[in-house]
Amino acid sequence: MKHQYTLFVYAFSYWYKAHLNKGNGLKELKATQLIAIIIACIVFCITGILGVYWTHSMNSAIINQQVSLLNELSHTQAAVLERKLSSAFTASKILAYEIEHHKGDSSWFPEYADKLLQSISDVDSLHLAPDGIISQFFPIEGNELAIGLDILSRDKYKEEGFYAIKKQQFVLVGPVELVQGGTAIIGRAPVFLYSGTQREVFWGFVSSVIYLDNLLASTQLQKLEERGYQYNLSRVNIGTEENLIIASSTKPLTEIQITAELITPSGEWNLTISKELDVQLEEREIIGYTVSITIAFLLAVALYIILIQPQRLRALVKAKTKELEELAYQDPLTSLPNRRYLQDTLPRVLYNNQHRKRISAFIYFDLDNFKHINDTIGHDIGDKVLVVVANRLSNLQKKSDLVIRLGGDEFGILLGNIKSNNEVEKQADQILESIRTSVRIDNSEYSLSTSLGIAMIPEHGYDLVTIMKNADMALYQAKLDGKNRYAFYNESMKINTYTQIQDEYDLSQAIQGNEFELYYQPQFNLHTDKIIAAEALIRWNHPEKGLVFPDDFIPLAETTGKIIELGYWILESSIAYLARRKKEGKPEILLHINLSSKQLSDPNFVTLVQDLLIQYDVSAKLVGFEITETLILEDVELAKQVLQIFKEMGICIAIDDFGTGYSSLAQLKNLPVTLLKIDRSFVMDLENDIDDRKIIEAIIAMAHKLNIQVLAEGIETREQWNMLASFHCNYGQGYYVSKAITADQFNLLPQINHDNL
Repeated sequence: MKHQYTLFVYAFSYWYKAHLNKGNGLKELKATQLIAIIIACIVFCITGILGVYWTHSMNSAIINQQVSLLNELSHTQAAVLERKLSSAFTASKILAYEIEHHKGDSSWFPEYADKLLQSISDVDSLHLAPDGIISQFFPIEGNELAIGLDILSRDKYKEEGFYAIKKQQFVLVGPVELVQGGTAIIGRAPVFLYSGTQREVFWGFVSSVIYLDNLLASTQLQKLEERGYQYNLSRVNIGTEENLIIASSTKPLTEIQITAELITPSGEWNLTISKELDVQLEEREIIGYTVSITIAFLLAVALYIILIQPQRLRALVKAKTKELEELAYQDPLTSLPNRRYLQDTLPRVLYNNQHRKRISAFIYFDLDNFKHINDTIGHDIGDKVLVVVANRLSNLQKKSDLVIRLGGDEFGILLGNIKSNNEVEKQADQILESIRTSVRIDNSEYSLSTSLGIAMIPEHGYDLVTIMKNADMALYQAKLDGKNRYAFYNESMKINTYTQIQDEYDLSQAIQGNEFELYYQPQFNLHTDKIIAAEALIRWNHPEKGLVFPDDFIPLAETTGKIIELGYWILESSIAYLARRKKEGKPEILLHINLSSKQLSDPNFVTLVQDLLIQYDVSAKLVGFEITETLILEDVELAKQVLQIFKEMGICIAIDDFGTGYSSLAQLKNLPVTLLKIDRSFVMDLENDIDDRKIIEAIIAMAHKLNIQVLAEGIETREQWNMLASFHCNYGQGYYVSKAITADQFNLLPQINHDNL
């Protein structure tokens, strides 16, 4: 093995020398290359030696494990044989005692032997041999040929017979080839009459026969042989000291063997078991040596390559570091610099600008209603739109500018060197115009717009946090002003922001503290003069401001997402009020409840309404939902689907403030609308404006053609009432009858009497 390692070391060194020198000789190798070869060779030798040691250790472990197993097997099987052979000793001793007891008479033998074999099942047969000649055998069937056999005349075992007589002790004889057929182990006990007296005389032998096949069958030796084990059962002839083989496996014993000594009543018996492992150990050695040499060679080669190429590794690390920095600083979708790049770069840019006394500006913006594209068309289209926007912004970028994608649909542009606010305004107009250009993707066009917030540097801050915060406030103001525009930051925005934060906190506290109350404005039949319905209107009992009307806090609730929670409160309170009226026996009324767009798009809203109607035991026909034209136009298909469900439940569906939006009666024919509410702007000057009268008459006539009833809002005079009634308007609502009042006041409201109005 040592010679093989020497050969591998030599071959390894030669190969690398040839590879590196390419005919130039060993002298041209650099010092580092020579050191690398030496170290690689040392590593090869050490690794190979360790591999050989590991292989030998593994083989030794296998041998030790197998020896332990053989030891357990041999002693287990020896115990089984001992128990079987002890049965022969016991049976022979019992028979000997009975012969002595009956003074040599054996007439009782057949019956007694039958019972004895039943109790000692390990013995196959019994026989008596007075003077050494077999006279009786039990069972006799199959053993007839043995009758009359003189056991002291058989050369092979007569010495043990005479030994048993001389020593007056039990002996085990075998293997014996029986004259009646088969091979057996025979336990013989000499019988002496009048034992211990001067009249003592040898009577003969009593014997117990155990067939060798049955003896082996009681053990696992034959099954172990089938599993690749070898065994050898032997004993020492008492008379001749000869070692006799009782039974053995077909294959001879191997070197790895364990011998267990049997404790028998007569003589020395041994059981040896072995296992053939030479082939397995040889295969493992070959595999172990091959793997060891291969690993040693590969490890040496790898170490050599590492040692001679430090410069390459340094270059690779440098390249990978640069690549990771690019990944960390680049947005993967648009390839623009990202927010982290801005955070790490802006301080240096601002420092240079300050040093050179330059003015800068940061434009912070996002796409208006971009979420609608993602939600309705898909994020894949949304991503393509963002890529187009990024390309357009890059085309507008000047040398000193920096375009950044901050995340989602948010972008930022740092104008590095500007001379005045007018230059910033010009750049902002270019951005607005560029984004407004339609985007064409997959044969479809999408219209976009953006809102921009602008913070001047250093006027509005000189660190990233302050600059972005102020630009964000300016962006928020641009959206409040109607979107698709820009706004410069000013100090009033900070005040407005703080005010908004306080208002948001007050609104959250109001919801938790139940500071809201519902007011009810009557709705009446213009032809029967009866109050038939009401509109539920929310009021805020502010602890400091007093009674606050919905126009002052509903927009805030919508922008902060509190409208869902607030809308649920309004819905449950309204249904609970109808339940109280029912319990108090008051006349049924139709109660209209205003819905927001967020409620209509809530997937759980329909289930919520159904659960509340069941909980308060209120009929759906007593509930009406009022929605605006603008709300419907946000998503016509969704509105149609949800409103149809409510209409099928029996809920009245009313279009509020009709005429102020962009819808038409032609569009309404496809919607499940029950009631049309004409906006008060058409009613307030009805007596004097002929155009308003014509518009109202046309709306009423067309609505009735579509089986839609009409309610006019803002009725304040008797003359307006009469004119609307003459136009066949169905219902009215306004201060002429009552403003919005509390529940207690509404419950006490009398029927309409024009003389008192």
